[in-house]
Amino acid sequence: MRFPYELSAALMGTTAAIVMFQPQIAQALTVEELSQRAREITVLIRNNESASGSGSGVIIGKSGDSPQVYYVLTAYHVVQDRELGKERGYTIVTPGKEDKATEEVILDYATVQQLTDENGELVDLAILQFTSDRDYRIATLANYDLKSQVGSNTSQLVFASGWPAGREEAQRLFSPGLRVGKDLAAALANRSSQLGYELLYTSITYPGMSGGPVLDANGYVIAIHGQSEGDRVNEVEAGTNDFRVRSGYSMGIPIQTFLGHQTAQEIQTVLQTTTEAPRNVSREDVAASLTSLVPETPEGERAEDPRVWVNYGNELWRIGDVFKATGNQEGIKYQNYAIAAYDKAVEKAPSFYQAWLARGNVFTDLGDFKNALISYEKAIETFPYEQTRENYQNPKKEEEKTQAERDLDLYASLWRYKGLVLSKLNRYDEALGAFEKVLEVNETDFVAVDLKGFAQMELGENETALASFERAIELNPEYLFAWVHKGDALAKLDRLPAAVAAYEQVLRIQPNYYNAAFQRADVLAEFLRQNGETPEALADILAINLAQSDGLHRLGLAQFGLTDREGAIATFSEATNRNPDDAAAWAAKGLTLIVDNRYAEARLAFEKALEINPENAATLDALAILKQLEELDDSQSGLGGVSQ
Repeated sequence: MRFPYELSAALMGTTAAIVMFQPQIAQALTVEELSQRAREITVLIRNNESASGSGSGVIIGKSGDSPQVYYVLTAYHVVQDRELGKERGYTIVTPGKEDKATEEVILDYATVQQLTDENGELVDLAILQFTSDRDYRIATLANYDLKSQVGSNTSQLVFASGWPAGREEAQRLFSPGLRVGKDLAAALANRSSQLGYELLYTSITYPGMSGGPVLDANGYVIAIHGQSEGDRVNEVEAGTNDFRVRSGYSMGIPIQTFLGHQTAQEIQTVLQTTTEAPRNVSREDVAASLTSLVPETPEGERAEDPRVWVNYGNELWRIGDVFKATGNQEGIKYQNYAIAAYDKAVEKAPSFYQAWLARGNVFTDLGDFKNALISYEKAIETFPYEQTRENYQNPKKEEEKTQAERDLDLYASLWRYKGLVLSKLNRYDEALGAFEKVLEVNETDFVAVDLKGFAQMELGENETALASFERAIELNPEYLFAWVHKGDALAKLDRLPAAVAAYEQVLRIQPNYYNAAFQRADVLAEFLRQNGETPEALADILAINLAQSDGLHRLGLAQFGLTDREGAIATFSEATNRNPDDAAAWAAKGLTLIVDNRYAEARLAFEKALEINPENAATLDALAILKQLEELDDSQSGLGGVSQ
């Protein structure tokens, strides 16, 4: 059986406490070992007419004996030229030793299939096949909920693997980065997600890496890379010829989008999937891999091109970001190098708004909000808004309107970023004006509506703020931050039961969002103070029916959240007394007993849960952790008689 979401959500504090003491169960892979795994599964998809049109792919399955049929997943835009495909214009180049290419197989274009999402909408994914007598490694696909592996304000280490195009000799790149939490990604992204691109990460990527895998720290595929935020910049903005500037995040399509497609169901017998959560990689190991990615400082003619300096700065920023996330102070150094690069760009092209935007982003990351504000204001000032709006309203061709729409999205983001830093500077009245500017461009921008509400709440306009949060939720019912802020506003208005309901909605969306659990506990404590500290009062605010087992689960978990472990244990015991086959209650009781350091009783509770449901993975994991904690406790007890 699966625990209901309330159980998982409220147990997260318990689980976190356990994990803090959990020895590493399996040896973590080094970055070199991860790169080796990635090398063995990443193919080059060569465009035989244009090297710049080449891409990458990942081997996800095989069938048959000799020859074997291999299945490759890639980004559809890598192989979208049907005429070229019919002319045998694509070649699959399989991995060899030391990141060099080996076997070459002409792609049979009849095997290419573009995929759709669960709603039937086209996504930028394609599956294709090739045959070979050789034996190649098959990727393992990570079939876990990405949201459960990274909080909304935290980042997960990921690695992009692919074959950058345009190099004299094809050589694969393996690039560490940070995956941005889904809700934070929605607030940061310059573009709305289209064609399935929902994952943002900071790995350095280049044209040619589209279609390649994005891996977690276990070496499992979590996404297919396909885009990087940026713009084609021409001489009007930068003073030089048309050129690609990378100014934001890399973007990928979650592998679960593929796994939910009918094609994946049809070939599931040849796929390898796992639900194993990613392990940690050592800080030193990550640092060593990042150092090898530091780009060369632009020199000669390249040093005269402001766009080169923006791309250079963007790479330094990404490297610095990963360093910082692993606790390495080298990160600040590289981010300051990035700012110096952006300064070079705007020195050469003062109206280069993309450079001002990138500069503002790094200052924001460093917490220097005054300089960030200056940068965003310069980006807004130099953005060609009137011309862009004219291109959108009266386009000469459809492509012009599409590009103008994208540019207007970016313009709205500039105002959103300005509003964010104004809020950080406690200039909430001005922040409100910035968010209104965003909504003039796009009235359905739910992030801006939520941020507007936050500024209103900070100004004491709680009822008005609540209306803004409810509007943001109406626009996107799954937007976590709007639910958090709604709970905050309701608590300020002393509407405590409604505030708790909002925080519970947060935990439904993101079970490991600890801040919401703590805020809920604070509200519960205040409610109990006002109404008497009894289980009945707690049940009242949670709208719990204590006659039902699920009601007892929720009450016990709420008591645990309020650090009333004895009360929680008593409530879970009541649930098991009513129904001795309530495996969820036995497991919850066991976890609470672990935190209370009552290991022997915890073992009895878990064994009872396992007796009811012998194959429950969560219970098996909990028993494994408990065993390690018992061994650790024994070893520490044994030290008492050892002289030092």
